[in-house]
Amino acid sequence: MSSSTVVVGGGVAGLLAARRRALAGDRVTVLVPEAEPGGAVAAIGIAGLEINAGAEAFSVTSGAVEELLGELGLAGAVVSPAAGRGSRLVSDAGSLPSPRGGLLGIPGRPLSADARAVLGTLGALRAWAERFLPAGYGLAPGVTIGAYVRARMGRRVAGRLVAPVVGGVHSADPETLELAAIQPRLAGAVREHGSLAAAVRALRPLGASAGTAVRSIAPTMAELPRALARDLKERGAEIRTLTRAVRVERADAAWRVGIASAASAAGTANADASDALTADRLILACPPDVARALLAGAAPDVAAAIPEAPSSPVRLVALVLDAPALDAAPSGTGALVAPGTAAVRAKALTHASAKWDHVRAAAAPLHVVRLSYGRPGEELPADDHALEASGGRSALVDRALADASAILTVPLGREHLRGSAVITWDRAMRQARPGHREALEALARLLDARGADDEHPGGARALELVGSWRDGTGLDAICAAERRRSKTTPAVPSPEGTPR
Repeated sequence: MSSSTVVVGGGVAGLLAARRRALAGDRVTVLVPEAEPGGAVAAIGIAGLEINAGAEAFSVTSGAVEELLGELGLAGAVVSPAAGRGSRLVSDAGSLPSPRGGLLGIPGRPLSADARAVLGTLGALRAWAERFLPAGYGLAPGVTIGAYVRARMGRRVAGRLVAPVVGGVHSADPETLELAAIQPRLAGAVREHGSLAAAVRALRPLGASAGTAVRSIAPTMAELPRALARDLKERGAEIRTLTRAVRVERADAAWRVGIASAASAAGTANADASDALTADRLILACPPDVARALLAGAAPDVAAAIPEAPSSPVRLVALVLDAPALDAAPSGTGALVAPGTAAVRAKALTHASAKWDHVRAAAAPLHVVRLSYGRPGEELPADDHALEASGGRSALVDRALADASAILTVPLGREHLRGSAVITWDRAMRQARPGHREALEALARLLDARGADDEHPGGARALELVGSWRDGTGLDAICAAERRRSKTTPAVPSPEGTPR
């Protein structure tokens, strides 16, 4: 008799975990609070175009995403960024090319012309001189990426290179983001190669422009969760959208998950107790605070061990523009903005139709530009985009046009606008505070111990916690973690001898 699994959460991490259990022969039910599975990997329509509403690319570091796409029949949809176009860094010093071969903004060659242009001669020499420091200098348990880079390479590298990259890409403050959590291989590479710059060169090849060690999917990244959902349904899994878990109980070696749909009393914990699912295995692919609340009664020791990983909300403004002056891609594929830059509120801009040939072809002769807002501790600009639909004028869209003008060095006004959208991700970007990695290791030991403890039979196997807060930010980290788990989960052969 096959086992049953309930997966709480319909982002990519939850869909991947559900697929692994379906391949193992389980009867799987996925609970998705939203109308569509996929989480922050989603698409939206603007001016007749479908564009990415969340993640727009994936890293190729481990190859796990491309391997998955091949399994799902999407290998032919993988696309690379347009060749020869790097990105830029914008600050009060101007708009300058991002140094090549950097990692989180850390330069591999501090004396290169592009690094000197951003850092100045003194800043570049200070960064270059870190080669004379002991390899272990600056490393300490829980050290943040900001404190570590500042200790080894100086304030200019930390402020002019690392802060805009970490803020723009990870929506995090480098002064509170734990080094070991965001770049677990870096400390070992520094010890192996003798300096931070040498470690960056080993981990990131010089020829790669900033932002080009990525791929995307045509027409949008939303093809990934759509393909995963199709694959799950073909394997007999059930995906319940607009449905969330409101409580979890453990009884008679089984999990009982109380659920609420959008049609029930606003999805409160007072939903009818009979509205529940029973399963042998529970996988929580939800934010850590949600997982902690669900497990508070059923597994209080696990709940207490889940580390705090506060989210940093991000607000995206997508613009479709009729502006021939953008044909020359004045900022390449886009730009990251240093904190405190005068007259620019956005933290990053992506010129999507310059970065991706398939977007350019679909949009031509128009241009697609995305701006993101929201650094940690910074209040998001108000979302008044509903005014656009009613014939009014959104101050946020006006702000985005002004920021795009400053970043792209091209005047852009309402006369160029052909469509816009505002997308807010309240809980997508998790912050790994100092001690996060140590807490995750303690959590893993606890789950392993529960599995070996007679008091918690099957504990480690019957309860799983997955997601970016545990596996790392980005699709590559999530897919790589799931690939590791799959190696210990045998698939059930089909009658033809291939995995189901």
